[in-house]
Order: sequence, then C-alpha cells, then structure tokens
Amino acid sequence: MQTTRASLLIRIRDRRDAAAWEEFDAIYRPMLLRFATLRGLEHAAAEDVVQQCLIAVQEHIERFDYDPKRGRFKGWLRTLVNNRIRNLRRDRRETPGESGYFQRDQAREETPEETFDRLWMEEHLRHGLRRVRRETDEQTFQAFEWYVLEERPVEEVCQALNVTANQLYKIKWRLTQKLAEHMKELTEGED
Repeated sequence: MQTTRASLLIRIRDRRDAAAWEEFDAIYRPMLLRFATLRGLEHAAAEDVVQQCLIAVQEHIERFDYDPKRGRFKGWLRTLVNNRIRNLRRDRRETPGESGYFQRDQAREETPEETFDRLWMEEHLRHGLRRVRRETDEQTFQAFEWYVLEERPVEEVCQALNVTANQLYKIKWRLTQKLAEHMKELTEGED
C-alpha cells in the first residue's frame, strides 16, 4: 500500500476505513506507548494514556486540517500525549522530584520533546522496515537484516546464505532505497 502520512490522516477521517485505522494504529500505538513508558508511567497507566490519545484522534480527526503552515500532526500528537500524561499525574497528585540531585540528573536526559521526536522516527522506521519485509522474499530480507541491521560481517552473511559479496551489496542498496522511499512517504512534510 503506497500511503503517505498525509493521505493516511485523510483516510482515517472515514471511521469505516478499517485498513486505514489498522495502519494508523500500527504506526502510532507503539510510539505513544514507548513515549508514555519513558516518561515514567507504569505499563497499565501508559496503555490508558495511549487509549485516551487514540480516542482523541478519532474524535478530532474530522476537524483536523493538514496544513503544515498552521502546525504539524506530529506537534499536535506530541502535545496531546504530553497533556494526557500531565493530567494523569495531576489526578494522581504525582510530583516530580525537586531536589538539586534530581534536577541535575534531568538536565542530562532528553527533554520530552526530544524523546517524542526520536520515538517518532524510530516507529516510522520500524513501520517502513515491516513494509520492506512484506515486499521482499525471506532470504533477501534476512541478508539485509543480518548485514545492515545486525551489522554482521560480510563474510559471515555470504557464507550462511550462500550469496556473493557483490549480491549482498546490491541487496543492501536496493532495500535501503526501498526503505528510504517508504520513510519519505511516511514522514512527508515533516521537519
């Protein structure tokens, strides 16, 4: 399926488009869950926050106009999840540590925005890799996975899969190009 992120947002406006919602969920649920967990929520609380975010997307997507000049979906989603996390903590009366020790440690960590941006790219990359895997035969993808993703030595991959180094380099180039195309589609219009 050749779906750009912008067109996916348009497609999920139709609540009956199960395929669009399935793809949206496959991309954004894991990212939101990882983000909420990295922000210190236990798994069950993180799941609640994710569910609240997905419900909010469903409720508001019909009125969401994709206009990069006014703001990006990524920023809106980041604000949405951050607000849900803050609301949960406020409702539970949780407060972050305020001693100098805790503030010093926080200064070395990623900001919530940096964490969200990193997870945004990682989840889009994972989704792109899943698409490449579906479009590629098993041995070719395994060669790519071992050589590129796991960084195994050329000789080891060639021997295990009975391919030449030249074939392996071609696989790497071809699948990297395919992945780059998918990433461009998925992150169209993003900074």
